[in-house]
Amino acid sequence: MGKGYWMWYSGDYEIYHVRELNLRRQEFGVDYPTFWHLSSPYVSIIFERSVVCDKTTTMTVTLNGKGYISVDNTKYTPDVPINLDAGVHKVSVTVFNTKGLPAAYVECDACPSGEGWMCGCRDGKLYDAGFDTAYDSKEKSPDVFPFEYKRLDPVKKEMLRDGELFDFGGETFGYLNVENKCDCEVLIVYGESREEALDPQNALLFEKISGKGLHRLRQRAFRWIYAIGGDVELTCDYEYLPLEQKGRFECDDELFNRIYETSVKTFWLNCREAFLDGIKRDRWVWSGDAYQSCRINSYLFADKKIEQRTAIGLVGKEPVVSHINTIVDYSLLWVIGLWEHYMTYGDIGFLSRSEHMLTKLMEFCLQRLDENGFIVGMDADWTFIDWADIDKTGAVCAEQMLLAAACDATARVYDLLGLDGGGYSKRSAELKKLINDKYWDKEKGAFIDSFSSGKRNVTRHANIFAVMYGIADGEQTKSILNNVLKNDEVPMITTPYFKGYELDVLAMLGEFGTVEDIIRSYWGGMISLGADTIWEEYDPTMTGTEHYGMYGMAYGKSLCHAWGAGSVYIFGRYYLGVRATAAGYGSFVVEPQLGGLGKIKGRVPVGDGFVDVELDKKRLCVLTDKAGGKVVFDGKEYDLVPGVGLEVRH
Repeated sequence: MGKGYWMWYSGDYEIYHVRELNLRRQEFGVDYPTFWHLSSPYVSIIFERSVVCDKTTTMTVTLNGKGYISVDNTKYTPDVPINLDAGVHKVSVTVFNTKGLPAAYVECDACPSGEGWMCGCRDGKLYDAGFDTAYDSKEKSPDVFPFEYKRLDPVKKEMLRDGELFDFGGETFGYLNVENKCDCEVLIVYGESREEALDPQNALLFEKISGKGLHRLRQRAFRWIYAIGGDVELTCDYEYLPLEQKGRFECDDELFNRIYETSVKTFWLNCREAFLDGIKRDRWVWSGDAYQSCRINSYLFADKKIEQRTAIGLVGKEPVVSHINTIVDYSLLWVIGLWEHYMTYGDIGFLSRSEHMLTKLMEFCLQRLDENGFIVGMDADWTFIDWADIDKTGAVCAEQMLLAAACDATARVYDLLGLDGGGYSKRSAELKKLINDKYWDKEKGAFIDSFSSGKRNVTRHANIFAVMYGIADGEQTKSILNNVLKNDEVPMITTPYFKGYELDVLAMLGEFGTVEDIIRSYWGGMISLGADTIWEEYDPTMTGTEHYGMYGMAYGKSLCHAWGAGSVYIFGRYYLGVRATAAGYGSFVVEPQLGGLGKIKGRVPVGDGFVDVELDKKRLCVLTDKAGGKVVFDGKEYDLVPGVGLEVRH
């Protein structure tokens, strides 16, 4: 039989699995679904194709759901061999499923399921069917995401007054297996920290089991388990995505190496059906977090599938009824991220498939403008930006900068796909001028948060975006550097989310000493407190268990948060210095920097290839297997030849 794969309506696999992921959150024993709109797969779909048979052959169709097969207008049931005589046949497969993902698997030498099949949702249109090569047998249900598993045992057990504390040696995620040796009730308390596990009254995650025997609990994140009552043995089936780590970095500073490896672990744990924000409390897919995750991923795994699953799952289907995650900035970051995804991977097919929802999302955003043409939060909209004291009165400056960047990104997508992007280019140019007119404060030498309140408040956030997205000119950028970024009187950022953006801008401006000071004090501060994954937020003025509190909960802070892994991006993008100058790294630049370090070494994935960089105070060595590369170093340029190492002494 020809090799087939489970197939579905294109995009529905991603929407289904991201929806299910978003519905698994639990706090304090209560299931807690998202507070935003979730799309679902189409319930009923049809697959079609013409089949040319050189000889009599057999076709067997298995459905994930119910339905029938039609061959030349004769209907057949699933899982029964159908004879196809030599000649041309019109084949269609109808499947419906109200509980899972409607999908079909076709075994046939002439027309195996997957490539070549078209699919529709009964709206009169047909598109290429979606499929994934991971689902290469009818036994592999498309309802089940293809994770891998590894059995873990506790590394330490400690008998306490009320129960037994199990330490698994580090943050993990998976199914906890509890062997209860007596016929009694046991309270299982999960903790990312020892303190959380030992505090049943305030711990976010717990579960009660009753009866003797083996109990397999739902997937959760934890390091410590406190079992109160009974006599139990524990194991964990660690659940993970089998990604290939393509990017690496090391240097002569052991703290930086530890921060890098801790960031890698943090990020990998949050790579699931889509990019999660945090694996313990939230377990939701957020567009702003995903934007940063895509940047990190591009220098670590360069796995475009997880980026695409995340993007499709976030934007969903028509109609667009709210901002993504209800957050104004997160809708705009989705648009900006779409273009950046194309630049990283050069997948014009994905860009083309995404254009429709891009258009619908931008149309929705442009319906929510004020009289100046600025985007504003309306009823049920959330202007987030960051967990910080930002003046969010009226039209907020940071949002307008994202809108301008989103218009630029949309114009580029349109132009590339042969559409007219001129309107978006014009809107972006007008918006940038208006931003400067309304928000630039000459006296403060910075962009203010809002002009509506009259407070003229300055924070780092809008000013960081101004540099990131090229809205500030040269003189303004110098002013922002001195008056904001290097000004301790401007409130410090406390989340790794915006710290990542801050490092991006500082490195862009060549301020590597400041970058290294921040990495040592901020990320190093968490490491010094025993963190083996990076936290959602870090405030060095806190002490003790204060570090674990957030959102009014004693242990509400995520201690394994994907946006904390931003150092991976910084080390790859600015120290190893690799960046794409054409889509999919059709051309690229290598411009490495030591900063204050003595030696750096690493690898960056570039398209379907790699770049190895090694730099110390005496020489630079670069090797790549991909054409189109250029080294910029010490004011000179050198062309890279695939397979031939370049050595420059300085």
